[in-house]
Amino acid sequence: MFTPASTGTPMKVNITSRHQPLTEGLRTHIEDKIKRVERYLGKIKEAHVVLNFESKMHICEVTLSAKNLKLSAKASSHDMYQSIDVSLQRLEKQAHKQKDKRVERNRTGGSKVMESVMHGLIPTPVEGDGITVVRSKKYAVKPMTVEEAALQLSSSRDEFLVFSNAETDRTSVVYKRKDNHIGLIEPGY
Repeated sequence: MFTPASTGTPMKVNITSRHQPLTEGLRTHIEDKIKRVERYLGKIKEAHVVLNFESKMHICEVTLSAKNLKLSAKASSHDMYQSIDVSLQRLEKQAHKQKDKRVERNRTGGSKVMESVMHGLIPTPVEGDGITVVRSKKYAVKPMTVEEAALQLSSSRDEFLVFSNAETDRTSVVYKRKDNHIGLIEPGY
């Protein structure tokens, strides 16, 4: 059991060495490297390290458990120290990515712009203001029946589906309603 100086609470570090005895140098090297990952994740609850000494390859598998997060990495080389370094570098990269996501989520407030408009936080555009298209997506409009479009929409995560109605040869839209039914919009020209 090893206690990081920053938190004062014990972090459980399990190190399993297969086919070779675990040296004190390897143990301290692993613990020092885990401290680097900890600065991205905060408090790490548990770390499990498996060192496997095979005929010519040295394999290091590391699994870290932190609050609401579990990361793992594996590396192999001819030198165990190098395997440990590479696997913990991979974990550090994963942890850095997770921290960036968390910071970005907190920076944006975790809310969607659409919800803000609906609740009046963002004023509706005044006439004369330039409205900007933020996102544009082009895709082929497939000919299908209304039933086929409704079935395809219900099996996807999209909110709506634009399709060419095979019965009327017009472009139509099916959309998911808040009451868990599917609505149909057809042009009236």
